[in-house]
Amino acid sequence: MSDITTIVRWYGALSVVAVAALPFITWLGAGLGPLRTGLVRPLSIVVITAVVWWPAATVGLPFTTPIVVAALGIFAILNWGVWWRVGRPGLDLRQLVVAELVWVVLFAGYAWFRGFNPDIAYTEKPMEIALLTSISRSATAPAPDPWLAGYGINYYYFGYQTISTLVRLSAVPPATAFNLALATLFASVGTATMSAAGQLVRLARGSRVAVMLAAGVGPLLVLIAGNLETTRRLLIDGRSVIDAGWWQGVGWQASRIIVDHNVFRAGDSRETINEFPAFSFILGDLHPHVLTLPLLASILALGLSLLSLGTPVSRARLAAIGAMAGLLYASNSWDAPTGIALVLLMLVLARRGRIVDWLVDSIVVVISAAIAAFPFALHYSAPVGVPDGTVPGWITDLPIVGAIFNTFGIVAWRPSGARELLIVHGAWLAIFVVFVTAVAIRDRSILKVDQRNRIWLLTAGLLALGIAVAWAPAVIVIGVPLSVAAWFVWRSRDLATQALAALFAFGFTLILIPEFFYIQDVFGDRMNTVFKLYFQAWLVLAVASAAASVVTVFRATGFRRPAATVVLALIIGATLSYTPLSADDWASGFAQRRGLDGEAYIASAGHGDLEIIEWVRAHARDGDTIAEAPGCSYGVLDGVPLNRVSAFTGVPTIVGWLGHESQWRRGQIADIGTFLDTRAGVANAVVGGDRVDARPSPRFVVLGQQELRGNAVCPTIAKIAPDVEARLTEAGWVIVYETSGGRIFARPGDATTSPRR
Repeated sequence: MSDITTIVRWYGALSVVAVAALPFITWLGAGLGPLRTGLVRPLSIVVITAVVWWPAATVGLPFTTPIVVAALGIFAILNWGVWWRVGRPGLDLRQLVVAELVWVVLFAGYAWFRGFNPDIAYTEKPMEIALLTSISRSATAPAPDPWLAGYGINYYYFGYQTISTLVRLSAVPPATAFNLALATLFASVGTATMSAAGQLVRLARGSRVAVMLAAGVGPLLVLIAGNLETTRRLLIDGRSVIDAGWWQGVGWQASRIIVDHNVFRAGDSRETINEFPAFSFILGDLHPHVLTLPLLASILALGLSLLSLGTPVSRARLAAIGAMAGLLYASNSWDAPTGIALVLLMLVLARRGRIVDWLVDSIVVVISAAIAAFPFALHYSAPVGVPDGTVPGWITDLPIVGAIFNTFGIVAWRPSGARELLIVHGAWLAIFVVFVTAVAIRDRSILKVDQRNRIWLLTAGLLALGIAVAWAPAVIVIGVPLSVAAWFVWRSRDLATQALAALFAFGFTLILIPEFFYIQDVFGDRMNTVFKLYFQAWLVLAVASAAASVVTVFRATGFRRPAATVVLALIIGATLSYTPLSADDWASGFAQRRGLDGEAYIASAGHGDLEIIEWVRAHARDGDTIAEAPGCSYGVLDGVPLNRVSAFTGVPTIVGWLGHESQWRRGQIADIGTFLDTRAGVANAVVGGDRVDARPSPRFVVLGQQELRGNAVCPTIAKIAPDVEARLTEAGWVIVYETSGGRIFARPGDATTSPRR
């Protein structure tokens, strides 16, 4: 299937989904005015998938292509029927066309870029394709875990479920859908942030030109901007930065700025993850934090829409927005509290001090979110908790208190330095300073402080300074701007200023939290907490910065307008050096475009692995299990990831990447280490030709180069005896497929196997 054919089929499926959901989404985003059209693409696939997924995960409705098509048709009929019944409210076709053109340009641009390096390789991409292929071939929700036969997926998988809906509707193979999904996400984030940033300027009563400018700068800062590390390095030694390559240069290194020292003992240094959207999209990372980014951006826009609806806000609309926020829990659980909190924060501004109304609205949002997330929570065991013996059992057994101690850790080491924080977040801080300065010049009453408040401010300032000097510089670097933003929310009487300051305060809070607390996960430190909260903060602060920049310029008068324009342009310009350099390195100078097939590169290893994958894909049935060598997380042999067959077919293997299974099952299986070691031993025994009682029993045994030579890159893989084929035959296995570098064995009498080649 050619790239053009797959793109047309993919776009067609997306368009059918968008048309089916159009009236509902335009109603949902009514407060955005014409900007609501930017949410049609991001939300339509979420809505249609949720319609099938909710009953599939609760009462066992099969998640199959016929069911998806039927649900799509029924939803479309009901949706458009209601639209007709309520008087056919206008859909603003002109703005729909504009939003669609923006989406298509972003989609096509990213798809073109991705074609220069489409390989589903490196980092966690093998894991991501494993989840996508398993969900795309399964009728259950959750789908089988491709790397732990007999178990369902215990990970935030709803984002992959949405992509699998498109796989079913378009009949595009998952390995190509992987790359088209990235292009879809890129474009959808663009139009959602276009709506959010534009809405902030609408609140400021900006001109049409100002709204359009913010709608352009928003996606630029969210998707294209990087932190200040690239510009910093270019100013020091530009030539070495250009020559360094992606992994050793800023491509990778710009995402690993903050390093914690003396974490649990002297000399114990640990990187934190400081990724941002441009990094993730260049890498091609179809991870939950990327999959859920369009939905989180849409929740931000929907929250802002509440500020334009007046009062009372429709409880039905609030319930629908809450449900969208609840789906974040199934897509990327880290994002759910953030998305819900954003909606509640905007309701605070919308209700303007009416506490009872705000409480009722909040209850509606939270209950709706819980209902939407229920199917996921029904099956999910959160992989959090302190190691055994770290906290006394009598504490962890206490209601509520025990859960808090078991979930959250306290940062007991000196966290981020001021220099590191400024490199990662300095652009947003600088734009914030320009914004609040401009607001203060325009409205000096905001700065007036009575005597009592002066004493409190002085005391808080001295306390913050003491903490910063003794322990956490972030208290000054981030905490002071956070306090200023909160002050502007409190003192300003301008709704746009309040909304912008509230978003800045919210984003700064997300940055400040991991300076003191972190989630107790398998990593044992704050690396993952920093990663997830910083990624969320990037979205919020980038949107706020885009709108604040435009509002500042258009509200300035006299010489202040060109001065503000120059300063803000320099700040924004400093963030735009990362993407051109990183993208050029990742695409190898854009020398050769290879298409969108993410698994084609496997053939270059010459092992016959791709042929094995295609054969298993063609012959495996629902409920089948394969036996291949167990895998070490991130392991690669000759450029091909370990557990390649289960990853690219979705057919469960006895056990796959042990490190990842340890992460996913931490809260579900007692003594997970021993359990996985036992599974790995069974997999090695089956592949090695020993007669073992494997449960679940594999239908096929894969004997390829990873099984024969994998021990060199992964000690979990046992060394194979030279006479392994004879041993497998003696154990009752029959060769059903041969290729240049491997064999597939099946149990005797398997009726669906093809003649051996």
